[in-house]
Amino acid sequence: MRILVANIPLPTNRFLVDLNAALGNHHQVVHDAEIFWNREGAFDVVHLHFPEYLTYALQEAYLTGLTDTLIADTEERLRWWAERAHIVITRHVLLPHDALSDPMWERLYKAVYHYADGVAHFAQASIDEFRERYAGMAFYRGHAPVHAIIPHQNYASLPNTVSRAEARRALRIAPNARVMLVFGAIRNDAERQLILETFRGIRVKHKHLLVSRWREQLADVSWIRLKYWIRDLTRLWYRLHPRFTFNYGFVAESDAQRYLNAADVLFIPRLRVLNSGNITLGMTFGRVVVGPDSWDVGELLRETGNPVFDPDHPETAAAAMEEGFRLAAGGEISAANRERALSQWTVEQCARLYTDLYRTCEKFS
Repeated sequence: MRILVANIPLPTNRFLVDLNAALGNHHQVVHDAEIFWNREGAFDVVHLHFPEYLTYALQEAYLTGLTDTLIADTEERLRWWAERAHIVITRHVLLPHDALSDPMWERLYKAVYHYADGVAHFAQASIDEFRERYAGMAFYRGHAPVHAIIPHQNYASLPNTVSRAEARRALRIAPNARVMLVFGAIRNDAERQLILETFRGIRVKHKHLLVSRWREQLADVSWIRLKYWIRDLTRLWYRLHPRFTFNYGFVAESDAQRYLNAADVLFIPRLRVLNSGNITLGMTFGRVVVGPDSWDVGELLRETGNPVFDPDHPETAAAAMEEGFRLAAGGEISAANRERALSQWTVEQCARLYTDLYRTCEKFS
């Protein structure tokens, strides 16, 4: 098959890099947003991932605001491709993270799914939510798309040669610390507050908060220079405090192993969220993962014996973290997480499941 992956280049998105490579072992895969937008070439499948990154124009609109014209232009392309190829979408999110209550983005996502032949989900909860959300939609093919559960493939392609002791020495974390890791972007101040309040509420000895990219909160003062003086003093306080290790910039893939191997428990600081790649990331490195009991995240964590907290009652996160530390000390869940990620969620297995979905879409066209 000839597969067009219609997204702007996302070289730091390990999910797409690995999946495209694995699919390329069985199909001709082209990752190119311009080909999609310019309606060029002949493909059997057009595979979409993040509608907000479908083109550079949509990426810019994610920051500046979506227009009726851009939605219409996008739908025109989708219709053109739907007449010539099967459209398959991997459902990563409900809506863009920073546009959850924006009706314009709801319109765009609805337009994208209107043309879908197949939708890949990471868990059953996503399928159930999709069917409820789009229950009244008249799909382009005259019937609902084919749904398939395809796991988020593991992160075995990331370097993992640093031991726990070496990782902690590099990050200046005590050998006996009980380390709560937050890895990746902290999207808003509510998540920042959830992290701090959860960490404060944990009742374990030698607790330590490790954050790969801390979200800072600048002081509400009018003098710009003073804002940054206060920021620098706050950074100094955290650096000198024995319970905190904060990084403030992007962590290179080669350095991710230090954070993951230094940790005991990986904490997902989201509330109402569909998916999180951090589940697979943490399990690949044999970490216990704690997150909200929300759609796919809750389903996957509960299914694998990892603790969840009630997103409607964020104060329950501290108790879930305490359970996470208890499980990490026992070792069984950590080992089971790693075994599952490495044996059941390989990129080759996932690529075969995507191939099955492509072929199923052909039968139902």
